[in-house]
Amino acid sequence: MPYATTVEDGRYRTVCRMCHGGCGALVDVADGRLTAVQGDPDNPNNRGFLCAKGRASLAQLDHPDRLTRPLLRTGARGSGSYRPIGWEEALDRVAEALDTTRREHGPQSLVVAQGTDRNYQEWLFRFANSYGTPNVLGPAHVCFYPRVMAGILTMGAFTFCDYEGSPDLVLLWGCNKSMTHGDGVIGTRLLDAVRSGTRMLVVDPRRTALASRAEHHLQVRPGGDAALALSMIHTIIEANAHDHDFVARHTEGFDDLAEHVTAYAPEAVEHITGVPAGQVREAALAYAAAPAAAIELGTGAQQNRNSFQLCRAALILSALCGNIDRPGGDVIWEPPGIIGRRALPLTEALPEEQNRLRLGADRHRILSMAGWAHPRSVWDAVLDHRPYPVTSMLVHGSNLLVNYADSDRVHAALERLGFLAVADLHLTPTAAMADIVLPVGGWLERDQIVEHAHYVAARRKLAQVGDCRSDEYILTELSRRLGLRHHFWPHADASLDARLAPIGWDWKTLADRSYRPTELRYHKYRTDGFATRSGRLALRSDALRAFGYDPLPAHKPPADSPGDGPYLLTSAHSPFFFNSEFRNIPALRGKEPDPVVELHPQAAAREGIADGEWALVSARGRSIRLRARVTDRVAPDVIVAAACWWYPERGPDGGWRESNVNRLTVNDDENEEMGSSNFRGIRCSIRPVGAGGGG
Repeated sequence: MPYATTVEDGRYRTVCRMCHGGCGALVDVADGRLTAVQGDPDNPNNRGFLCAKGRASLAQLDHPDRLTRPLLRTGARGSGSYRPIGWEEALDRVAEALDTTRREHGPQSLVVAQGTDRNYQEWLFRFANSYGTPNVLGPAHVCFYPRVMAGILTMGAFTFCDYEGSPDLVLLWGCNKSMTHGDGVIGTRLLDAVRSGTRMLVVDPRRTALASRAEHHLQVRPGGDAALALSMIHTIIEANAHDHDFVARHTEGFDDLAEHVTAYAPEAVEHITGVPAGQVREAALAYAAAPAAAIELGTGAQQNRNSFQLCRAALILSALCGNIDRPGGDVIWEPPGIIGRRALPLTEALPEEQNRLRLGADRHRILSMAGWAHPRSVWDAVLDHRPYPVTSMLVHGSNLLVNYADSDRVHAALERLGFLAVADLHLTPTAAMADIVLPVGGWLERDQIVEHAHYVAARRKLAQVGDCRSDEYILTELSRRLGLRHHFWPHADASLDARLAPIGWDWKTLADRSYRPTELRYHKYRTDGFATRSGRLALRSDALRAFGYDPLPAHKPPADSPGDGPYLLTSAHSPFFFNSEFRNIPALRGKEPDPVVELHPQAAAREGIADGEWALVSARGRSIRLRARVTDRVAPDVIVAAACWWYPERGPDGGWRESNVNRLTVNDDENEEMGSSNFRGIRCSIRPVGAGGGG
């Protein structure tokens, strides 16, 4: 794909966004071409490391299948029949459709959706709040926000692992940190700490490479995480191994917690967790004895019906051992002072009467408190007009058909919409259903301010592909057409200086210096208290009680039964793809050409499945096709499927039905607080492809 450079020849420091890690990168430009991308050794986030995805950035930049012009659908939804149109016509058509939606059905009938957040999430919220819709849809219910909201309801803040403080031990829970990176703190930080003597305690259904190196590996059964965390809390309290001073001075509800967890003795929940009681006790006491320990909660820990309960329990575990906001522990994040995550969304622009209309707010009140609509409620509103009709969607960077639970219902909802616009880099199966497709630039094609746990950084625009524009440009132009310009800057680039003004910087200064470190402070609660009503960390959360939820974390068993299948299904992300992206990049697809399902040798022998053969995994009357990998890294009753799979080489449809694990999952509404989809611990069966049909 031809592109033009937007800078002179030279080497440029910037920030990668091929995943959520946000590594510092050095990009070489010579003779009007981007010639190399490598890790920046001076960046404190990755110190020169760049993963396979980052190294494939140039293949993404000039991929022959990149969208380069706006498209208007001319055939049936999903057919991929489009004709190119200009930006003015495209934006006029989108704005006209959104204005019609607003006038005829109310602003709440528009859902603004995102998937891969390329640092524009706050812009989407600003647009939605200005427009008047409370319905922003994203993966928040299964990614990051269960942890964020557990932190806010427990202590008024959320935390990140302090590798600068040299933790003695890191507890990795559902987090394969060396292979998949997220939340601005990447796996190289962990590996550097391990090389310096940090020990690891890993909770994971698979024996990952990290688990093999860990001092303790608790091979939890998928879905048993909350019970395991509570059994560790019980063990520490029973052994009187908690931090008495921190608990007495800075927490509330200890006695209630101690009584509550007596039901979670390791022996009592061994059938739920799958972890021998002796291993639980040994690991819990090792964690409690560490002078400073940090907890890495991955998305794997936030994708089951007990996600919020587990995140609460993990914070309580940290607090019991005095690891909150201490060097080498779980440090409370402080905003860097710019117009960013807190101010940019412009929450105050959304009228209160509209805020009360957020889809799913009646049941998933903590998710709604974070500002997100619930997926199942969105599909209900589209298909059944409950509690009111949703007629239009504006989607940025999300292949909804493979990333959300119950993909068949998602497909039905997209077919029913009156209007759908999608902004993306490629014509995904979701984009192929849109009325208007808007081509956006990747990370090498935009100027952005990037917020990390440790710094504010500059992402530099170095190239221009076709007529692609940034998501920020699209939202700014739509706001102007819809009469919302007073909530936005005259143009997207004008926001850069304005957002940095509170710290006395401008865009040129940040771009020249590459990043601005954020001062790291410890033990802030000693002078400021915690940001709760009492000023103490809530082991027992009266705020949750006021919401109508349990004030103490608990394990809730699944609604299924062994009759639904003999195996527990979970899924795992590949280190070579980012959710559903990059399967069309040969350098990455070549490393993992097929969707894989891992199963134990005993299961393989029982079902007659040989290593490397195709197998059918079935649940809820549906089946998907995956290539078997026989391994003893998983338990005999657990199978692990590849996540978010589709086949870009198959045209507009992308074969999204064939190997997509989310055809087997469901938004069953069991998770009350966050509405987290149950991606872990689903009862299923598996058989050779030749043993029967599927679909």
